[in-house]
Amino acid sequence: MNTQILIDAVVQQTVVFIAQLATAGGVRAPLARVANEVFLGLTRELQNQGVKKKVIADMFGMALRTYHRRVRELGRSRTDKGQTLWEAVLGFLKEHEPVSVTDVRRRFRHDDPEILGGVLNDLVASGLAYRAGRGDGSVVRLADEADFAHVEANRREADQYVLWLTAYRNGPVSAEEAAHLAHLSEPTCRVALDALLDRGIVREVRRDERIEYTAESFEVPFGTEQGWEAAVLDHFQALVAAVTRKLALGSVSAQFSDVVGGSTWSLDVWEGHPLASEALATLTRVRTALEDLRRRIDEYNAAHTRRGRSRRVVFYTGQYVDADEDPASRKDEEESADAAGD
Repeated sequence: MNTQILIDAVVQQTVVFIAQLATAGGVRAPLARVANEVFLGLTRELQNQGVKKKVIADMFGMALRTYHRRVRELGRSRTDKGQTLWEAVLGFLKEHEPVSVTDVRRRFRHDDPEILGGVLNDLVASGLAYRAGRGDGSVVRLADEADFAHVEANRREADQYVLWLTAYRNGPVSAEEAAHLAHLSEPTCRVALDALLDRGIVREVRRDERIEYTAESFEVPFGTEQGWEAAVLDHFQALVAAVTRKLALGSVSAQFSDVVGGSTWSLDVWEGHPLASEALATLTRVRTALEDLRRRIDEYNAAHTRRGRSRRVVFYTGQYVDADEDPASRKDEEESADAAGD
């Protein structure tokens, strides 16, 4: 198995995935801490797998002393809670609004003017701030608190879904562990857990003096926007877990009888193809069958006491359609390009 070529390809696809998530909806999410988090996460996982620090340093192309220094520095920076430019500008507006763009540029004169302008445009485009006037003389102020009500409500709901998923996949876990796994602050985590407890979705498990949280099921209803973040995360985690479990078994081949692994099929059809409709409806059929199976299993489990060792069968599925360009439109574009070249 050529591990290096696979790692290179996975890293590239992951970078593309993160970039698309960071720009979803037209707003650029801050990514300043991502590279550091990836480094720390990789070092922790390698250590968990028994790799010595000297070997890890060599894998990163670092001297052992350099490796230790970087880990210490990044560890301090996580506690320090350093701000991104986006966060700093937002904080400045909160303290001094309304302010002119000239004042903002003066305050952040050591930052790249182009990036600073992009941050201001993002804040205005996302509805977090308003701008009156033009150029550097324009005035910027934050939106009213009432304008943020729906944003905060969506954020709270997203937090609850992510913690619900965490309690289901990793439970029983403490509030501190749940906050770490869900990448939320402890106060935010506790507020969300309280809401989930009130709804009866998550339950407490007491072990001596320790309180932990778990969930018997996890569900994002079809046709709703709520929980989209957790649904995507659950799908991604399932895919990664299937591959890592396969690697742990020491097998890189597949058999139809395997209960661990995944497969990908590409179905090439065209307009008028007798099996095109069946290919396009594949996801619907699979979803319908699995949803019916899940419902029947949940009904049985609710009426019967668990006996013996539990097994959780995780099945993930996805589908997309990659369509060729319309030949006629492509010909029109080529002719237009030729005319422009003339």
